[in-house]
Amino acid sequence: MSFKPAFSIVNITAIISILTAAALAVELYSIKTEKEDMTHNVELDRKLHNNEISEILVRYDAALQQNMQLKKELEELKNKTVQTDDSVRSNLNMLKENISVLTKEKYTKSSQLETLNNILRLKQQDFENNKKEIEKLYAKINQLESEILASSEVKVEKKKLRASNVSAIGARTVSEKVLETKKTKNTEQIKVCFTLEDNMWIERGIKEIFIQIINPKANIVSKNKSSIEIKNQTLFYSAKTSVDYDKGDVDVCVFVDANKQHLIKGNYTVNIFSGAHLIGNTSLLLL
Repeated sequence: MSFKPAFSIVNITAIISILTAAALAVELYSIKTEKEDMTHNVELDRKLHNNEISEILVRYDAALQQNMQLKKELEELKNKTVQTDDSVRSNLNMLKENISVLTKEKYTKSSQLETLNNILRLKQQDFENNKKEIEKLYAKINQLESEILASSEVKVEKKKLRASNVSAIGARTVSEKVLETKKTKNTEQIKVCFTLEDNMWIERGIKEIFIQIINPKANIVSKNKSSIEIKNQTLFYSAKTSVDYDKGDVDVCVFVDANKQHLIKGNYTVNIFSGAHLIGNTSLLLL
């Protein structure tokens, strides 16, 4: 009868041990689960922190670049600010001096106003004077340009030959004598005389002179149709001659052979050319 209680204590002890072991196992599992959760959370936090650090670094680089750009723009702005116009600086200094004088001498408001008005009038007068001077300078420049242009034209004109004392008459030959005539039917040649004037600006040497005679019907009087190209222009002429242009005036006479059908009654125009330049002319009347 005494053995039954002892068995109950053993059972109780065993049950307690089992329950304790089970409680420990549950506690250990709980601790393991919590550790795994903590490890996972720590890994997530680490990744999140790394991402945040990367993002911060990117923002830092962008901010650094922006800061460098702002510094560059600031430096450029400083450089532009330094380049102040001298006239503005001078006016500001003058105004500061005037204000300083007014302040030191303790002018009344009316005196200050009068002084400032006087300064303004002087500035306006200076402006008007400067404007007039500028207008005078422009006028002088225009005058000089006109004089230079005129001088250039005069120099070009001076370098041209000039034929004076130009005359033309009808001529015919009788017994080896040249006789003058005004009658168309008796005219065999036209005698053209002129003087090449001395000109120190012209180079000495042989000069080729062209005589052009135009009859009343606007035809060129000549034995043969003659022409020459000069500076992209065609000059039709009646005769040409070479003149030794040396020193002093040179007198020249040329007998122009005429085609009888070109000789008609009326007024003739006689032109003397040196190259493409008309250097003299006259007229001739045949009856």
